[in-house]
Amino acid sequence: MSTARHIEDHAGLWTVDEVLALDEHPTGNRYELVDGALIMSPAPGWAHQDASRTLANQLDRAVRAAEAPFRVAEAVNVRSESRLFVPDVVVADRAAVRRDTTAVPMEAALLLVEIVSPFNTTQDRILKPALYAQAGIPAYWRLELEPEPHLVVHELCDNTYREVLTVKGRQTVQVGGAFTAELDLGVLLADFEDGDSDGGA
Repeated sequence: MSTARHIEDHAGLWTVDEVLALDEHPTGNRYELVDGALIMSPAPGWAHQDASRTLANQLDRAVRAAEAPFRVAEAVNVRSESRLFVPDVVVADRAAVRRDTTAVPMEAALLLVEIVSPFNTTQDRILKPALYAQAGIPAYWRLELEPEPHLVVHELCDNTYREVLTVKGRQTVQVGGAFTAELDLGVLLADFEDGDSDGGA
C-alpha cells in the first residue's frame, strides 16, 4: 500500500509512533504532528538546503570548539507525547542521541532552527515558535533568506520567546546560554547568482 493511500485510509487522530512509521513520501514531503493533526510540508529546495548545511556546519564547529555536550543535525525528528517536528537544524543534548535514535525527546533540544520559505511563513513565524516555547525549548532561531539572509534569534523568557538579536553578517551569538557560536551569515547563498535562490520549504 502506498504512503499516500495509507494516509487517506487513516481514521481519527494520529499518534507520533504512527507518523514515524510512515514510509518516506514519494515527493519528499516532511511529516509533522500537532496534537493528532498530521501536517505535511513540501520538500525543501536547493537554496534552503544549502543554507541549512552551512549554518549547521557553523554550529557544529562551535560545539566542538567549546567541547559542549551537544550534537548538531539537520532535519531530524524532535518529539513529545503528542507532537512531532522536523526542524531544519537541531542542537540537542549529546546524551539523548545514539546511533539508532530516530526521534530526539523535545526536552533534550537546546536550539531549534527553522528556515522560512514562501510555503511555510506562517508556521515558522507564528505557529512553531509558540509550540516550541510551550515545550520549553531554550532557543529558537528563524532564518530568513529574503531579501538577503538574516537570522532572528529568540530566547525563552516566561514561557514565550523574546527576540534578542538579528544577525546579518559576522557575529558571535549565545546558543541557549550553553555556548557561543561565531556565525557568518554573509556566506549563506553566496555561491548563487542573483535571482537564482530557490527558497524551497
